[in-house]
Amino acid sequence: MLKVVRLVLLGIGLVLLLLGIAVLFSGFIDKLLLSVISSLKGEPPKPHWLGELRGLGGDALLSGVIVTAFSWLVFPRETLVISLAQKRHFLSAITTVTLAVLWLPAILRSHTATIAGQRYWWLFDDAMISMRYARNLANGIGLVWNPGERVEGYTNFLWTAYMTLVQVFPIPDSKTSLVVLLTNIVLAVATIPVISRLVRVLGGGTLATVATLAGYSLSGPIMYWTASGLETMLLTLALLLATLRVLDESTTNEPRLPTYLLLGILPLIRADAIMLSALLLGVSLFLNDNRRRVLIYCVISLLLPVVQELLRIYYYNDILPNTAYLKTTNWSARYIAGLEYVLVFLLHYSLLIAFAIIGAILSRSRTQYALIAACTLYAAYVAYIGGDSFFMFRFFTPILPLLMALAFVSVQNLWSRRSWRLIASMFCLVTMPLIVPGYSSVVFPSSANTTENYGQELGNVRIGLLLKQNTPPTSKVADFWAGQVFYFSERHAVDLLGKSDRHVARLPAVSNGMVPGHNKFDFGYSVGVLKPDFVVANNKLPVQEDEMRLAATGDYAYTGQLYFNPVFREHCLSNPVPVDTWRTIFVCDWSHQVAKKEEWEGLH
Repeated sequence: MLKVVRLVLLGIGLVLLLLGIAVLFSGFIDKLLLSVISSLKGEPPKPHWLGELRGLGGDALLSGVIVTAFSWLVFPRETLVISLAQKRHFLSAITTVTLAVLWLPAILRSHTATIAGQRYWWLFDDAMISMRYARNLANGIGLVWNPGERVEGYTNFLWTAYMTLVQVFPIPDSKTSLVVLLTNIVLAVATIPVISRLVRVLGGGTLATVATLAGYSLSGPIMYWTASGLETMLLTLALLLATLRVLDESTTNEPRLPTYLLLGILPLIRADAIMLSALLLGVSLFLNDNRRRVLIYCVISLLLPVVQELLRIYYYNDILPNTAYLKTTNWSARYIAGLEYVLVFLLHYSLLIAFAIIGAILSRSRTQYALIAACTLYAAYVAYIGGDSFFMFRFFTPILPLLMALAFVSVQNLWSRRSWRLIASMFCLVTMPLIVPGYSSVVFPSSANTTENYGQELGNVRIGLLLKQNTPPTSKVADFWAGQVFYFSERHAVDLLGKSDRHVARLPAVSNGMVPGHNKFDFGYSVGVLKPDFVVANNKLPVQEDEMRLAATGDYAYTGQLYFNPVFREHCLSNPVPVDTWRTIFVCDWSHQVAKKEEWEGLH
């Protein structure tokens, strides 16, 4: 059986290798494929099609290398591989090398470009919100969005504190994001031995450990959020380490205070991780017979989030972060959006989750019961709060390695024959969202196959730098994107979607959109009352009225509704800045800058 699988995999790997090489290095194949595409489309090939083909070729080449190497090196030398894998630190070292080879290029190239002769790095847009808060704190202005405005528009206190430390050092704005990205790589590597140990504690052998580490290192969502610059990787490491300590201590009935202090730190990394802390505390109470000491340590662990809450009330005069009001209050469709988010996750990881649940039921293990119950309750919580506005399962990423460990340990226990375990593990791996397809477009985003996210983020960085170059420091700018534009422009910011605006966050949802944090806005207030000098719209002129009416509905209705807003149309729409960007910058007629809009210079 294994020989057949080996031959099939080797054949698939060689085909992918040849296809990738042909697409990347053969002009004839390019022309042939473009001809086929144009015939199917019934129109001449567009410029971006070549880039997309090259991206697919790169993905095919990478997939071919992985599959061929696995089938050529692992299968025929199974005994040697198992012997090496059983050596201490061997698997961690191999996984670290894999991360370095695959993740470093993606992480360091997916958020960088040369602008006006200088190399810039940036983070995911929401991460740049935290960077703005951090820079203001480092500059002595306070942990604020705008000077004098105390609104908690971030939910990652410890990560923002770390970003503040980064910006205390004399690092230019163009490079601060690079430090954060490299930090995430270090955190990703530090997570590897924790995962390996967690699998062993759950009863997993060599194959379960190898499969879990392979799933971790090839996971599309985990790599994506590591590259984002958000706190997701730090939360993942802290959560897995806390889980490991809870399980270790439950076997000896000797709970230790540092474990529960770590649980108390989770909500400081991300505010809604309070639910993860509560669930792990419940797991500890269920598994550990020394419940009296666990309860005492639980109370002590609560001191950290309680102190943070008191500071929040004192400093921001709020009980919850501003984004909690924005995304979870006054929105009747919240539960539907949350349920859809959870169901999409279940669909993408259906086989993995099925193995984890079936294995827990058949094993009759209290530990696996407790962990599956905790994951189920966490999924219910994610549905309750309305899910997330981003794809790639950010809210579930911290528990993904735990689910992988449970699933592959279950595979190990379900089959006695090693061949069936190996086949089931491989099938489970390939059904998960992996780094391919899509890897090439991340590593080479500035090629002809420029990804939508990269193009938008680069465009936002350029807009921010244009604003900084062409406007006085006292200018006020309004935008829907609250991160890159405002960080690099260093101008007073009006957040049109309310992440850092107390008034907008508490409004009822004004559109039927199903994306949390994108369905509340009040342009009469944000534009008419706050009176920004500049408004950065989400569309590029010229536009068609019919297109804008369509854009005024759905998940991103704010784009079209700004265009039709009476205040914006009367005071801003007729004054676009004549500088080419991916979106249009408008000057409002109450600003003295309206007379200078023709004097703007591009980036040189």
